[in-house]
Amino acid sequence: MFANYFIIAWRNLTKNKLYSVVNMSSLTLSLTVVMLISIYVKDDISFDHFHTNGPQLFRLVQERQEADRPLYKMGNTGYPQGPAFKKEIPDIVDYCRIKNGWNTLIRHGDQGIKEKLMYADNSIFSMFTFKTVFGNQVTPLNDLNHVVITDKLAKKYFGDTDPTGKILEVGDEASDFKPFVIAAVVKNPPSNSTIQFDLLLSFDQLLNSDPDQKTNSENWYNASLNTFILIRPSTDMGLIQQKLDQVTTTYAASTILENKKRSKDGKSIFMQYHLQPFYQMHLDAAYYATNGMEYWSNALYPKVLSGLAFMILFIACINFINLTLARSFHRAKEIGIRKTAGGSRMQLFSQFISESFLICTLTFLPALAIANWFLPSFSRLTDKYLDKNVLFQSQSLVLFTGLLIVIGFLAGFYPAIVLSGYHPIDSIKGKFKRMSRQELGKALIIIQFTLASVMILCTAIALRQFHYITNTDLGYKTEDRLRFWLPWDKIQRIAPEIKHDLMQSSYIKQVSAKSGDWNSTMYDINGKRSDYIYYEHIDENHLQLMGIPLVSGRYFSNEFSTDTSENILVNESFVHTYIPIGADPFNAVISQGARPSHIVGVVKDFYYGSFKEKIKPIVWMKDAQGQAGCIHVQIDGSHYKEAIAHIREVYRRYVPYLPLDYQFLEDFRMQRYKDDLRWKHILTYSAFMVIFIACIGLFALASFTIEQRTKEIGIRKVLGATVYNISSMVIRKFLILIVISIILAFPVGYTIMNKWLQDFAYRIDIHWGYFLLTAFLALSISGMTIGFQAVKAALANPVKSIRTE
Repeated sequence: MFANYFIIAWRNLTKNKLYSVVNMSSLTLSLTVVMLISIYVKDDISFDHFHTNGPQLFRLVQERQEADRPLYKMGNTGYPQGPAFKKEIPDIVDYCRIKNGWNTLIRHGDQGIKEKLMYADNSIFSMFTFKTVFGNQVTPLNDLNHVVITDKLAKKYFGDTDPTGKILEVGDEASDFKPFVIAAVVKNPPSNSTIQFDLLLSFDQLLNSDPDQKTNSENWYNASLNTFILIRPSTDMGLIQQKLDQVTTTYAASTILENKKRSKDGKSIFMQYHLQPFYQMHLDAAYYATNGMEYWSNALYPKVLSGLAFMILFIACINFINLTLARSFHRAKEIGIRKTAGGSRMQLFSQFISESFLICTLTFLPALAIANWFLPSFSRLTDKYLDKNVLFQSQSLVLFTGLLIVIGFLAGFYPAIVLSGYHPIDSIKGKFKRMSRQELGKALIIIQFTLASVMILCTAIALRQFHYITNTDLGYKTEDRLRFWLPWDKIQRIAPEIKHDLMQSSYIKQVSAKSGDWNSTMYDINGKRSDYIYYEHIDENHLQLMGIPLVSGRYFSNEFSTDTSENILVNESFVHTYIPIGADPFNAVISQGARPSHIVGVVKDFYYGSFKEKIKPIVWMKDAQGQAGCIHVQIDGSHYKEAIAHIREVYRRYVPYLPLDYQFLEDFRMQRYKDDLRWKHILTYSAFMVIFIACIGLFALASFTIEQRTKEIGIRKVLGATVYNISSMVIRKFLILIVISIILAFPVGYTIMNKWLQDFAYRIDIHWGYFLLTAFLALSISGMTIGFQAVKAALANPVKSIRTE
């Protein structure tokens, strides 16, 4: 019986080619999108789940609040918390501290190759699941001279042989290389692991080799690493939180008291630690952490992508329902005859559901092939590494099969109910009522184009906001300017020489240096304590190279010895925030601890950060202690290759092993909008997909509507109706529905994009032009889609139209 259903279904598909092509193409496209998005979502929600101890693993996170300032959440901790909590809380089985290395190099011949180093406690191998390929599987880091490497690194340097016991020379920030014995080789961490590394060294190696790190070993205020906790099963989490608070109060008392003394208002710092479930870490943006943790996401991302997938799939299902109901007129006699011959409603229902499943099944393989083709592009678009074989894994195929069954049932259920319910006599005579189906069809078209119009409006506003971001005058220059970092331990010794040698080329226009990106501290200004203020150490050329103009005063100069000890430069926001109106900023009394400071210049405000934050006060100090290790170079844009070659040659002369890693300022600026830019692309592609699927459905539906009115159109032409009269009659019916869709879409799209724009401190206004553009595009696209069929019908020979049965 079921074989017969599919034979009949196949005959209907081949007989009605337009219906088949429209349904299959829209379902293929939507299935492709759903497959790709489901892989993304599956990867996001299963992140880190390969660790067998996962349910008992937690990351130690903290909340801080200083005086009356907002509560600050962070995923980083310091050195002492893990040992202290394990010592005092019996329910804690073990802890593991993980911290990344900086500019780690492996010596290979006469060159240094940059690799990802992590320092970790030896417990990393008992707490986490990193499979050992060669060597010590239990305590490979017990010896401070031992190193653990991944199989990828082992193959890179030693081929396919077992490298355990061999020597690997490791250096940090181009410092002297030290020999380490390879104690073990582990499988490379999978792509869905937050903890990523190429080689591991003992955490005690870090403490012993760096005096500054050892100084921080008892500092509870320090937050420069990640601490993970393994607890006993069935532990009372409420009770363990109380114990965490008790231990913090006891151990951090001196730190809290010290910060209270340093506080101008004498208020204590609030500090509390929590255990964040390990499996929630990847999607929890509130406790973002660095220092070796990678591939952070946000719980919002899989939700938004799932919503887009559902929308595209929903529109494709609407096409299926609409076209099936539109074709019901042609199948009425078939239904009537089959019922008269004894066919039951359940048999007819099964027949139409079988057709739905056949169409879905025929779209499955093309969708899988297209998804596989676009997987690399999708990976780049979403900034997520997805393995090329992920689509063909058994779990993925089971997921897609289940999805196929659900879609086939949802798309075919309502049409099967309607068509199987026709009365046989009315079906044969063609007297069945079509009003309810017409109303449903209209409602579905309205839903389709409401969603399409929302996507058009959202895309238009998002594109305009990014045009505003990329074209607004920043107040500083980025073109033909790049930057690179010097090793921290060599800045004071080599920075002057490198800047001098770089300027020896005619392809280099200017060179300057600054310190790290926007550190912050507090100042005493006219007797009052400030909030945290950004500051930078710069040389005498930096603001000029950046093209930041003076408002008053002067830049730093080597002619003034006090520039390196007392004088500072500030921006306009500093003056507006901390200097009374009408007062002379050059007379302000400013100090930081025991160091007095005098303003000698005020520069114009500029967008140094993201457009999502207001321009804040900034202080610049002339570098005198070798902190300005970020070299900025303005090159001759017409001789790009020659300028870069000169920079590489000079850099290698002073830093022979560490590879030059430079970045153009425009690329550095746009990194701040990485997530927003990604979502702009996703939104744009989704909008095109939604509009395209809606239009092919509208095109087919218009074709069936015109086909049903063929005789009427022929009679109207015989009676004198023009091509314009007939085509406008057909188009008007659909355009009314599109207008209703547009009206419904406006408040929805406005609400969504207004909320999105609230994230930007500097943003565009949503004015009437965006709504007018949306209406124009929606009407134009749908008008052209229907108009082609309408004009074709109006131009047809009326004699042939009247004869058509």
